[in-house]
Parts: sequence; structure tokens; C-alpha cells
Amino acid sequence: MEKNIDTQQLHDLCDICAEYKQKSPHPSRPHIQASVDISTWSNIHVLFQKLLPKDAASNVDEDEQALLAANKYNALSDLCIFVRNAAAMDPSNQNAIDKLGVMADVKNTVSSMLLRELTHAGAMKCATLAAQALSNTVTKNKVLQEKLIRQEFSVDPTTTTDNIYSDLLASVHQKTNTAGLVLLLNSIKGNSDLVKLLCTTDSGKLVARRLGIMFGSIQDDDSEEKEVLYALLAQIIENKCLTELVRGNSTLDMYGLLESFAVYCGIHADSADTLGQVFDKELVCFLGDLLGQERIVLIRIWQGVSSNDASQPGEKLDMDSVMAAHRCLAAVVSILGTATSNHSQKLVDWLIECKVIHRVVELLGFLNINLPRIQSLSDPNGISEKHTNEDQGASVKRLFMFKRDLIQIIGNSAYKNKDAQDLIRELDGLSLVLDNMRIDDNHPFIKEYAVVALKWLLEDNMDNQIYVKDMEVIKPVLDPSITAPGVDVSVDDNDIPILEKSRKQGNS
Repeated sequence: MEKNIDTQQLHDLCDICAEYKQKSPHPSRPHIQASVDISTWSNIHVLFQKLLPKDAASNVDEDEQALLAANKYNALSDLCIFVRNAAAMDPSNQNAIDKLGVMADVKNTVSSMLLRELTHAGAMKCATLAAQALSNTVTKNKVLQEKLIRQEFSVDPTTTTDNIYSDLLASVHQKTNTAGLVLLLNSIKGNSDLVKLLCTTDSGKLVARRLGIMFGSIQDDDSEEKEVLYALLAQIIENKCLTELVRGNSTLDMYGLLESFAVYCGIHADSADTLGQVFDKELVCFLGDLLGQERIVLIRIWQGVSSNDASQPGEKLDMDSVMAAHRCLAAVVSILGTATSNHSQKLVDWLIECKVIHRVVELLGFLNINLPRIQSLSDPNGISEKHTNEDQGASVKRLFMFKRDLIQIIGNSAYKNKDAQDLIRELDGLSLVLDNMRIDDNHPFIKEYAVVALKWLLEDNMDNQIYVKDMEVIKPVLDPSITAPGVDVSVDDNDIPILEKSRKQGNS
């Protein structure tokens, strides 16, 4: 803003801006022409220049009175409303907005107001309106979309990672966040090159990964913000850019990105072609790496909830890490379960090459040992009995009831694929499937999933059929020593009998 502007001049400017707002094109004002003439845009540009500081980061209203500041922000808001409405009502206004410098003015307004949003409520509102104006300006305009994206996400590694999108997403105001998301969506939607630019530049990757974090943090699936986030992440997934975001960054904290991918797979579950286009070998290997990390984390979690000595280092449960592991595993098994349901030969080949099937069988084996089967929820022989004094530990373990889902992946992978069938048998996965052909109330319908998986493991595979035929049911053996006097019998955590002579008998 020009420093020599006085109170009366500001008052006059506010009146002019308010008048422009009232005369802006809008469906409720059909008598107003939608197309705005060049002279009007020139006047709008001049008004922006008078109200905005030349350097968005300078002179952050330290010497301004609150009332004057509020009037300036209201005036700027009125101008942004005019631009927003005009750009939406007639796309021909978009190029004029850019040509006359108004688009640059709106960008500067966003940056300037975000610096002041914590100290001035009017600035927060103005930043949101400016983002909406910029969004309408670039919507479906390929030239302006490319201009804005390339300005904000430079391929030059020496440039700063700051950009208008990251600033909007970092705002403390949810409406401003949503406006930033809509702006980003309208900036890249339908343009594969711009989506790839977003996911390949350093500054763009930071924004794209931020989208995943936001998606994972919002609990309300029906909120406008989450719907826009999914639309953005779907653009990234459809353009095969998810691999770019996860490359070299395979951590369980990326559950937000994975959850959006799981939603995408679920929506397109019936379209083998669509799902086939979004997967590549590197992405499959990434999912396998996550499963390997999950097993390591689960071992630590089980050690933590089973320990009686809370003073031991590393045994105190970090619930944030536990929940990240839970959500990550839930997303990965959902993705793989849905993707393999189409029985793609190429995908199964990748699952074998990337050792994903190895990881799935390993996890199933681990959970099979550590999650006792409960035939009925009232069964006293399940988790509830072993952890009557460890409610937290039992609750934590119940977060990882994924045996049924892992069996589904095993069965889907084995469908008419002898290489997968043989590999699963060699990894002892066939035995694990057989071991779960019983009712388990911890895993609804696990028996049915196991039956289907067994069918596909045995189909046209003589080796697997012989393997199952030669198996014998393990029968309980009554050891006479168990009934001997003076012998105490107990079982360890793995249900293995432990025989000990009682002290009384030993001392007699």
C-alpha cells in the first residue's frame, strides 16, 4: 500500500470497491453484463495497486491502526469478489484478468493477507476470497493453468520451495485450506503434464505429500475438504504419479496417501483396465517394503504389550506409532486385496518378483501365532483370558485382525497361477490357509475365505494336492507323566505344556 494514502482517500477507495462488488456479474443479477470491458479491468488493477503493499512481506501493518487495516482488507475483499464472480460468469474474462495484471494482483493479495491472518480477521477472510478468485481465473484455462503452476513449482532446484499452494494449505483457517485445495485442483485437473510437474519438483512433492497427510487426518469422510482432497489425489493416482511421491520415502507414516489409494482401488474394483494402469513394479515393491516394516513393528508392539517390566527401554507403547502401523497395514491389505481380485497375471508376477507374497505369508504366520482363534466371543480361551490384566495390550492386538485379508491376497494370487501356487506352498502358506479353515469370531468369514483360497491353491496343481493329501491331523497325546502325583502343568504363551514338579513333592 502507498504510504501517503490518508484516511479520506482510503474511505473513498472503499466506497469504489464496494460499488464494484455490487455491480459484479452474478446469476442473481441477470441485468449486469457478464463480460467485463478492458477499462474496468484497468481500474480494478489500479485499485489493487493502491491497496496492496508493493512487497507482500514488508511493513506488516505494524504502524497501522486497526480500523484502517480492517477497511483496507474489506476493500480488497470486495475486489476479489468482483474478480471471482466475473471469472466464473464468463470465461472470456479470464484472459483479460491476466493481461491487465489483475491475476498477479490477486496472487499478491493471497500472500499479503496470509501474513496477516493471525492478527486481523479481515485478512483471513480476504485471503480465502483471493484464493477463490484465482481459482475461478484458471479453471479450464490451460494457458493460465500452466502459467500459474510453472511459476509456483519451478524445476530449478536452487529456487525456494515456498509457493502459494503450500501457503494456503498452511493457513490456520479451514476455509482458506479448502480454497487452496480447490485452487490446486482447478490448476491441474485434466492436464497430465501439470500433474507430473507437481509430483516431480521438490516444491510440488512437498505439497502433494501434504495432501496425503491432510487426507489421513480428516475423520469426516463426507466433508467438503476430504472430497476435494480425494479428487486431487485421484488425479495423482490416475497419472501414475504415486510412485514419484513414495520413492525413497517408504515409511508407515504415509498412511494418508495409501488410504486414498485404497479408496481409489475400491471405487474402480470392477475395472481391471483402470487398476492395471495405475500400478507399476516399483509401486508394488514399495507395498512389499511396507509389509516388511509392518512385521518388524508388530514384533516390537507384541513385545511391548506382553512385557511385565515397563521399565525396560523401548517397551513403552507409542500409540501414535501403533495407530500409524494399523492404518498403514489396513490400507496396504485393502489395496492388494482389491487389486488381486482381478487376477492380473502381470500384477501377480510383480508380487512374486518384489517378494510381496513372501511378506504376506510371513505376516499371516506371525498373526496366526499371536492372535489366538476365538470360536465364540464368549469363549474364555481367546485373547480375553490371556490378557485379563492387560486391557491395553489386548486392545492393541485387536487392531491387527488382518488374517482374513491376508488369506484373501494369497487366494487371489494363486488363482490359475502355478508359480504363485508353488511359491505359497514352499513358504508354508498352504499350511497356514488350512490352519484357518475354522470359525474365528475375531475374523468374520475367515473360514469361507480360507476355503476359496484353498480351492485356488489346489486347482490344477498336483503337487499342492499331494501335499494336502499327505498331511495328517495332529492328535493330542496323553503323556502318563502329566497325571503323576506332584506334577504341576501349565502352558506358555504359545500353548506349549510346561511340566514342573511341585515344591511339596520335591521336598518330600
